[in-house]
Amino acid sequence: MDLEACAQARVLYLGEEHDSAADHARQLEILETLSRGRSPVVVAEMFQNPSRKVLAEYVAGNLDDEELKTASEWDKRWGHVWELYLPIWQLCQQRCLAIYPLRNSNESGKNLGKLGVSAFTAEEKQGLAPEPYEFGPHPERLRPVFEAHAGPVSDESFARFLKVQTLWEEYMAAQIRRALSENAGQIIVLVGQGHLTHGHTLPVRVQREWPHPLVQKTVL
Repeated sequence: MDLEACAQARVLYLGEEHDSAADHARQLEILETLSRGRSPVVVAEMFQNPSRKVLAEYVAGNLDDEELKTASEWDKRWGHVWELYLPIWQLCQQRCLAIYPLRNSNESGKNLGKLGVSAFTAEEKQGLAPEPYEFGPHPERLRPVFEAHAGPVSDESFARFLKVQTLWEEYMAAQIRRALSENAGQIIVLVGQGHLTHGHTLPVRVQREWPHPLVQKTVL
């Protein structure tokens, strides 16, 4: 891996398997290196929009690790092993690296398939690209991923899944653009690999609505 190329990226995506200790160890290593003498902003899929103020309080040192876990409702809103991620959050607190949430809330998410964009709260709609949205090329490649969780599904159910996935990613792209607009430094995105490998990937969605070319790099 070329750490110099990572350092030059305006947006650096660190794609993970959520339960991989090796992936999180590598994320920590990269973040530790790139934050020496610099202050990148971390945008994390593990946190939802309601945790924005909680994350700011944690980075400021006003909350400890357990208070962050409780106040962000980690087990309810993410659920993967806390201890795999904790060293990353501790580094952010130690070096005062801002953490932004990447995901919308569970509350709006459960209605995306039925209501579409109108399921988002007014705050969550801010910065969204205009409709219509497309999942992108080769959607059938995602069917095995869906069926691994849900079993064999109808074409109608799969289409609804793609719709929700697309809305999630358009929301995520808007949050990355928000971080770009609010910070002059590097943006480091912690996100599942699927958002970087299927359809119109996050870098494509981010660039589409950004006014000038971005240097973006993906590390899987």
